Amino acid sequence: MPRAVCLTNVPHEGPGLIGELLAEMGWSVRVVEAYAGELWPADLSSEDLLVVMGGPMGVADLGSAEYPWLAPVAELLRRRLAVDAPNLGICLGAQLLAHAAGAKVAPMVDAAGRSVREVGWGALRVFPEADACVRGLPATMEVLHWHGDACALPAGATLLASTPVCPVQMFRLGRSLGLQFHPEIDGATACQWAEEDAAFVVAANGPDGVGAMRATAPAAALRTEPWRRRMLTQGLRAILA
Repeated sequence: MPRAVCLTNVPHEGPGLIGELLAEMGWSVRVVEAYAGELWPADLSSEDLLVVMGGPMGVADLGSAEYPWLAPVAELLRRRLAVDAPNLGICLGAQLLAHAAGAKVAPMVDAAGRSVREVGWGALRVFPEADACVRGLPATMEVLHWHGDACALPAGATLLASTPVCPVQMFRLGRSLGLQFHPEIDGATACQWAEEDAAFVVAANGPDGVGAMRATAPAAALRTEPWRRRMLTQGLRAILA
């Protein structure tokens, strides 16, 4: 049975729908709690899929004593990119993937230099003709955004999706796929995030942000699931072919 190894950076950001779809495709999924000091398998090979999930830390924290696993993960991604092994990065995972490919990752700011945070269910512009990963998808999809950093497009990568405040929302580089948004989570998880990351939500969306997220997330997750499921399935099949 082919194997996927999923690295997590916080307890509440697991593979979610990604793990479900991989299991349906006949892949075993091993979750490695990197944040807790758990190491990925020593025999991880170019035949295995590596999935790197999100978290509140960022590329700027590489080398930090608080997040000692981040630099080794970035180096692992560099090695895997060099041999075109399959990788899937979600949010922070996409930023680490871009960094490993030599692209800039930095906090988002507006024209006045003020911090910009993209949080909540919102529109995503998709480029369906760009690649098999997104072929046949609608040009506009609704997805969950949850970030304050963004990456530039790595050299040689194909841009697959964008938003006005974050031009690089999804990219493909060989057998690697980076998604800045979160297609993997359900409504209950989004509500949990709103509580656990309340300060970030309030900074992005104001004092009513947490309540609004809790009120809208369950329905938003349900109505977007079919397209999110298709996007992930197509993306996984493309990089695992």
